[in-house]
Amino acid sequence: MPGLIVSDTACTRCGRCAAICPLRIIQLPAGGLPPRYTDDGPGRCIVCGHCEAVCPTAALTVTDSRLDPAAYPPPPAPLAAANLDAYLRMRRSIRHFRPEPVPRETIEALLDVARYAPTGSNRQGIKWLVIHDTAEVRRLTALAVDWFRSQLEGESPLSRHFNIAGMIRSWRQGNDPICRNAPHLVIPCTDRQHPTAAVDAVIAAAHLDLAAPAHGVGTCWCGFFQMAAEAWEPLLRELALPDGYRPGYTMLLGYPAAAFIRPPRRNRLDVIWR
Repeated sequence: MPGLIVSDTACTRCGRCAAICPLRIIQLPAGGLPPRYTDDGPGRCIVCGHCEAVCPTAALTVTDSRLDPAAYPPPPAPLAAANLDAYLRMRRSIRHFRPEPVPRETIEALLDVARYAPTGSNRQGIKWLVIHDTAEVRRLTALAVDWFRSQLEGESPLSRHFNIAGMIRSWRQGNDPICRNAPHLVIPCTDRQHPTAAVDAVIAAAHLDLAAPAHGVGTCWCGFFQMAAEAWEPLLRELALPDGYRPGYTMLLGYPAAAFIRPPRRNRLDVIWR
């Protein structure tokens, strides 16, 4: 159960921690006493860390056995909006990868950033599956192709949206229309029963996707593999996820084979104001 430790000497009694708490379970008692949980606070705390993050004197610490003891400093200066806008516009889906593997240390650094993605009620319930062995990626991709073959034989409605016959033919010719010869797969996995799990996984994958280019790494959202992983028992069995977990979304990952010099044009903004 979470705890709240406050340094009596460092605390200025400014009340920011109590004001920022989303569940209003921190109170500032009368008589100049330091902040503390309400009576039901420990049981309701979602360990979001807002109180820690807003404290101007770092006087407050939330304790919980699940928390990583590592602390990261804030950026030395605010990121300029124009720089961030330009970075996001340059984001690309990578479908041509160099064959050399991305070191595990680099992937772990990306996942370390991605774990800061928001989750419903701050559950932080994401488990990451990294298929680092490229030969294993190819083996799993073959199982995904088996699922598409079953869809073609069963005259699935998917055939109206995708050229499944062409995909299978391309695979037989030695190409990889599913995972694009990516050296690695990264899959955020979530609890099947939780109502926000599916969205949590997509948000986490998006954080990975956005962080990757800054590390020289390319990614792509692999919908074909994801569809197969959700529907094809032979593939799901080989993924060997923890009991009760589902694949949230499959990301291709590797070093880009080409450098993009400028952002492409997009459709005009379509927005409805109320």
